[in-house]
Amino acid sequence: MQYADLLENSNDLIQVVGFDGRIIYVNRMWQETLGYGNDDLAQVNFFDLLHADFHCDCQDRIQRLMSGETVPRFEVEYKTRYGHKIIAEGSISLYKENGEPCGIQGFFRDITARKETEKALQTSEERFRTIYESSVAGIAMLAPDGHFLQANSAFCNFLGYSEEELLQLKITDVTHPEDIKDTLSRRNIACANRLHSIVCEKRYIRKDGSVFWAQLSSTWFFDDNGNPLYTVPVIQDITRRKEAEQRIRELAYYDSLTGLANRTLFNDRLDQVMARSRRRQSRFALMFLDLDRFKGVNDTLGHAVGDAMLRQAAERLTSCLRENDTVARLGGDEFVIILSDYKGDANLPRVADKILKSLSSPFDLGVREVYSSTSIGIAIYPEDGDEATDLLRHADMAMYAAKESGGDTFRFYSSEMNARAVSRMDMEANLRRALEQEEFFIEYQPQIDLITNKVAGVEALLRWQHPQLGVIPPTQFIGLAEETNLILPLGEWVMQRVFEQCVMWKREGYLPFRVGINVSGRQFAQPDFVDMVCRLLDETGAAPELLEFEITESVVMKDVDAAVLTLEALKKLGINMAIDDFGTGYSSLSCLKHLPLNRLKIDKSFISDLQDNADDRAIVEATIAMAKRLDLGVTAEGVETEGQYGFVQKRECDEVQGFYFSRPLSPSEVADTWLIKR
Repeated sequence: MQYADLLENSNDLIQVVGFDGRIIYVNRMWQETLGYGNDDLAQVNFFDLLHADFHCDCQDRIQRLMSGETVPRFEVEYKTRYGHKIIAEGSISLYKENGEPCGIQGFFRDITARKETEKALQTSEERFRTIYESSVAGIAMLAPDGHFLQANSAFCNFLGYSEEELLQLKITDVTHPEDIKDTLSRRNIACANRLHSIVCEKRYIRKDGSVFWAQLSSTWFFDDNGNPLYTVPVIQDITRRKEAEQRIRELAYYDSLTGLANRTLFNDRLDQVMARSRRRQSRFALMFLDLDRFKGVNDTLGHAVGDAMLRQAAERLTSCLRENDTVARLGGDEFVIILSDYKGDANLPRVADKILKSLSSPFDLGVREVYSSTSIGIAIYPEDGDEATDLLRHADMAMYAAKESGGDTFRFYSSEMNARAVSRMDMEANLRRALEQEEFFIEYQPQIDLITNKVAGVEALLRWQHPQLGVIPPTQFIGLAEETNLILPLGEWVMQRVFEQCVMWKREGYLPFRVGINVSGRQFAQPDFVDMVCRLLDETGAAPELLEFEITESVVMKDVDAAVLTLEALKKLGINMAIDDFGTGYSSLSCLKHLPLNRLKIDKSFISDLQDNADDRAIVEATIAMAKRLDLGVTAEGVETEGQYGFVQKRECDEVQGFYFSRPLSPSEVADTWLIKR
């Protein structure tokens, strides 16, 4: 046999087999692969070496070779000496001796490892295909230019397209317009840097136009030269999570009632604007505003109506501003506005005026139309403060200045305003200390009967004996006490002391007379006010029929129905009721005639100018006449001259009170000068 060494050392399995299966020749690789030595070959029939799983058409192939045909390459399965299966691929031809065919010669290559790999790959492919088709995650394959090459059912379901429809589209066709730029940028970066994996969040557009958020994990595949072959995006719907995150963000940074920025977000925006202004050495304005008389709407019409009003106010404020301005609700009816990059100081009054006009239009609240207004305070960075807290505090102070001037206007912050605020804070601290240290005392001003010229009653007047400043008049601290709610404990203290003084005068044997006590609006509106009066009457033993509570018209008109209930409860106790400072409020005859009152007190502002002002004279005359018609007593306050005394006396006024007869006196002075013992 020629080329014996070549055949013997070949890596192929070479065999020569007789037609009857007798092994004529096998090379070394054949023996090593199947495990048979030379001594074994004589005892082995070739056809017995074929594996049972292999269905060999040996005779058919021999016939074809004998007829001169060529047999294509094929696979054969051998059984080794140890029972293992070997798969080989090769070809056969006729083996001839002396020109006559006497067997088959074959050249085969062991492909067992390759077949196992192919089977493993096939199994892996089938497994991947199962996962691919049944996965709840959307999986697709995209060409480098973004065209869809394939997509699983989950990907199709997410987008609402069939796979055939997706194959006609590019990834940008189903990407939210606002996310297309980022999508293309990520693709370019991946291709340029041969990045194999990209993870991000993005929005997709479904076939019906709806939007959903997805977590995207995109894997890129490249050839040996670094050219992109395709990318496999895997997406999962995270819309609910994003909605939850957005809701959490809204709760953390936005006001739930109006949708405006809340205090937290406002502080963050203010810090950002302030930092930017420092870098650029630029200015910005801060506006602080609240709705005038909003509390009255809330108390009278209810919180639901008040909330509707706040929502409408928020919408109007937003419409007055630019997109780069910030409007926030700090709480209640307090709003703040950051005006950044405004062009010129002259623009600020125009913006403020625009807001004032917008908020002065009637609010349609369903139950009725409500008219309101607002007060605006303006502070400018850096002139009015170079720290956020200072700027906000100064804008707040300016707002209060606008409110004190009547509301429906705006005010800029000034250093004088700051000085007043500091003084106000000092006064509040002193007021709290004074209440604890009992620095207050009470004087009584006689009310003189114009028929007998004798005392008919006295009005209790609160005074403050400051250790350094001396006596401080009520006009300087009552308003502050109202605002800080200190009026409640202070008012109760006054009532208790007056009740005790009444009992003391009675014990000392003086003839009974009426004692008037001023009741503040906050005190009168307290739900337990009547209970508190009952308790003090029981504790002190004061006679209720000798007491007269004085309230102003504005207190009654704030909530007439509630006022009537309180007045009637006090009347049942035997306490008299008077309207103090009559003429300065908004009461009407139709209202007065339904109130359980005993007396009207004409405000001293009408008395002081009687000689020179015809209108004041007309008001005083009308008030006295009206009181007579309603069977009410009338007291003229602030009578200081003989002319004033003569005028009210001729109009049949019942009583006068003022310096013409007596200044306010201590309890002992009242007793010594005016009171009569039994």
